[in-house]
Amino acid sequence: GDRDELCVVGDDYQSIYSFTGATPEHLLGMPVRFPVALVVRLEENYRSTPEILSLANRLVPELGGSEKVLRATLPGGAEPLALVQPDRATEASFVVGQIRRLAGEGVPYEEMAILYRLNARSEDYEEALADAGIPFQVRGAAFIRRPAAQRTIRLLRGREGSSAIGAVTEVVRKQGWVARPASGLGEEELTRQADLGRLLTLAEQLPAGSAVADFLRDLEERFGAETRGRGVHLLTYHRAKGLEWEAVFLPRLEEKELPYGKASRGDRLAEERRLFYVGLTRAKRWLTLTWTTRPSRFLEELGVTGRAAPKAPKPESTPEFEALRRWRAERAKADEVPAYVVFHDSTLHEIAARRPASREELSAVPGVGPTKLERYADELLEALAATPA
Repeated sequence: GDRDELCVVGDDYQSIYSFTGATPEHLLGMPVRFPVALVVRLEENYRSTPEILSLANRLVPELGGSEKVLRATLPGGAEPLALVQPDRATEASFVVGQIRRLAGEGVPYEEMAILYRLNARSEDYEEALADAGIPFQVRGAAFIRRPAAQRTIRLLRGREGSSAIGAVTEVVRKQGWVARPASGLGEEELTRQADLGRLLTLAEQLPAGSAVADFLRDLEERFGAETRGRGVHLLTYHRAKGLEWEAVFLPRLEEKELPYGKASRGDRLAEERRLFYVGLTRAKRWLTLTWTTRPSRFLEELGVTGRAAPKAPKPESTPEFEALRRWRAERAKADEVPAYVVFHDSTLHEIAARRPASREELSAVPGVGPTKLERYADELLEALAATPA
């Protein structure tokens, strides 16, 4: 009607749902529609440390809209980390190492989050955290609960005795998997294609002669460790809006990832930048940014160049570890798989340090799930027992 009794609250910097019709112009246009409106800027921030807000504020000149400069009310804290990583595996390992460090300092896992642009990126961290024995929870859809994995599992039921690689290849192709998806796919289809490809890769990593039953057990071991309501949070930037954690990790800050490949100009690029801003401002005390290949243009806008991640000191080599490594090399050669598929070095170091003498003791080691216990326990325990105490 013709009344002007109206109060509007919002943050144009966090308008990230254009696919639902949202736009910051609804908010920014209010003073024009109502020239007598009083505009109050809410710039005091009660969430983040000055160091985190200082970094986020560097993005403000590029965000446009109603200029706001957030001011911290909290005391100073740690400087945000910005580190380039040599490859994906090292990046995931570094994030897991930081999570372990913070947990050791008393930060609850539930107060930590890993954010990513696409749902398809969750499985890297689901697997890395499960391997490290760290509880996690996926907001949205965990890898084995997403449509591609669910349908693949359904189509494999009843074929447990068939060859894993043959059956999985047939099933993913039946669902339209292609080795090189066409450019310009939507996010949902890109996630589906990536998930189908990941399922095929996992089947290829199994020992020669593995059956579908082995593949299904391996899937559960790798990705079935999600714990509802506790553990490190894994979620997309979109789902993170309005939430906050003590520590936030933003991996894969690269071109074609953030900004997403289809959003490289105009309004879509502006929204990708706002997504990044949302990610930065979810952190309360610790913020970590990492990337591997072409750094995101948004990092340049922050003035962040990054430095190489410091190499973690290698655990001391022991006779037990060397014996286990020799056993792993022989087993991997016999199975015709890479050594890390049998066990990661970190798991071997942990086994060597604990010297388990039984299956029960071995099962308590992070990274040793039911499938690997069944497959390797007898040989591994025998190799370990042969080394002097």
